[in-house]
Amino acid sequence: MLNNLLFFFLLVFFIYVALFTIYFAIIVAASFFNIKKKQNSQIKKEYKNLIVIIYSHNNEKTIVNLLEQLNKQDYPKGNYQTHIILDNCTDESSNKLEFVGGAKLWRLTDDVPFGRDKAISWLLENLMSFKKVDGYVFLNANRIVKTDFLASVNDALQDNDVVVGSTEIFLEDADYYEKVWSNVNEYNSNIMKLGRARLGLAVPIDSDITAISHEVLEKVQCIDFKDANSELKYSFLLTSVNYPPKFVQEIKTYVSSIDYELRRPDFSFKMSLFVHCINLKSILNFKFAEFLFSLFKPNPIILVAMFVLIGTYSFNYYFLFDFPWSVFLAVVLTVAFGLSVYKSNLYIKPLFYLVACPFYTLTDAIFGMSVFKKLFKFTGKKQKIDIEKITVPVSVTNGRNIFSCTMDLISEGGFKKAVFRYKNKKQETVQSYVRMCDAVKNISDILEQHGFRMKICQSCAYFSPKIDGTNNMVKGYCNQKAVEDSNCAEFPETLLWSSCQYYIPQEVNNVIDISSYIKNR
Repeated sequence: MLNNLLFFFLLVFFIYVALFTIYFAIIVAASFFNIKKKQNSQIKKEYKNLIVIIYSHNNEKTIVNLLEQLNKQDYPKGNYQTHIILDNCTDESSNKLEFVGGAKLWRLTDDVPFGRDKAISWLLENLMSFKKVDGYVFLNANRIVKTDFLASVNDALQDNDVVVGSTEIFLEDADYYEKVWSNVNEYNSNIMKLGRARLGLAVPIDSDITAISHEVLEKVQCIDFKDANSELKYSFLLTSVNYPPKFVQEIKTYVSSIDYELRRPDFSFKMSLFVHCINLKSILNFKFAEFLFSLFKPNPIILVAMFVLIGTYSFNYYFLFDFPWSVFLAVVLTVAFGLSVYKSNLYIKPLFYLVACPFYTLTDAIFGMSVFKKLFKFTGKKQKIDIEKITVPVSVTNGRNIFSCTMDLISEGGFKKAVFRYKNKKQETVQSYVRMCDAVKNISDILEQHGFRMKICQSCAYFSPKIDGTNNMVKGYCNQKAVEDSNCAEFPETLLWSSCQYYIPQEVNNVIDISSYIKNR
């Protein structure tokens, strides 16, 4: 029995190791070859209208220099604007930036900082109404850029809707830990991210250097830059609606190791993300499925342990795949890694730092596992499960009668789902979602398939969503008064599950149709 169980696990390990070896070798090979589309030199270059958004909280040391660099871009002045959010800054940032000029300053002066995610969401709400805007560029205030920065962004946005730039860290009084991550960053940029980009695969968003087209933001209606976990979740949201973020190495930014902040998603969060996103629909979307399964990239230490275990067993006992297969895969993986090191120009000392990284990541993964936290919960405070739930009343109609029902809105570990209830019957969303608005819409769609309609703001013709990444698009504006009175400029806020007597189906979506609908109602 134990032998059969061991045989089964080793077979699973072998298949996993074989698939990863092939996958890694393909990515390394792709990083060596670049197939560029031939551009017709006679076609006039199009300059997109860009808005650069920089969030700053007491970044006096770097923000002034960044603004000066943006003012000197080799890019038409009339085709870009710079907007800087000064989030409760207590240094001299504001005064110095005003002296430099060339940017619109947005000062937030509450008692406590808004935070990057909330502040950028607030600013986007003001900027999304701007006409003739093609894209938004999000930059960290600690970055350094060259004069061709915006030109590189412009080139990348010609063929892509969401692009992620590269970060080069220059070491300044760096300690051992910073040297490790600096070399890992260089390796990932030159091999993993570059290879994925040339294969057309998605990469996680990096809110420190990302550009998103206006069309995408109009569709997804939010950003989510709170932390590394949120950025990864947002990347999956973009990929699920066929806007996979693409890495573009030519979009370069530079940062000192003193100012650089390493942000990495938690291992437990990545596993939770996989569980919530895996379904038949996601598997049928190749780019989304590949991106999802890429979360299972093994730690090199564990990978070596698997090779040793499989090789030892297949050498001494019968195995479905003989020992030479293990040797062959080990050789392929070693050659691929050697080529990747050569491509990255990592020599003895940098290579030593690169090899040291797996020990850090393995330790973080182990201590980040919920099982480990439970086993050793006596060493710290008890971990609270992040679960929130509210129940709201909703009205449902079949065209003849109106039924009073309820809907549970549940947030668990950052993922959203909704449960519709009528008496002793209930209907749950088919999956967990990144945003609550998507979960509520899924319930609405299911009910409509059965001949029912929820009379809520989200499905009302008067409703327009509010860009707010922090609230998962649960707020919006009611345009009822403005539609019926052209002189009215009042747009009161409402929640997407609210309802009122003025409800009109969303398919009645223009002033003429609304007027006709009201007359015939």
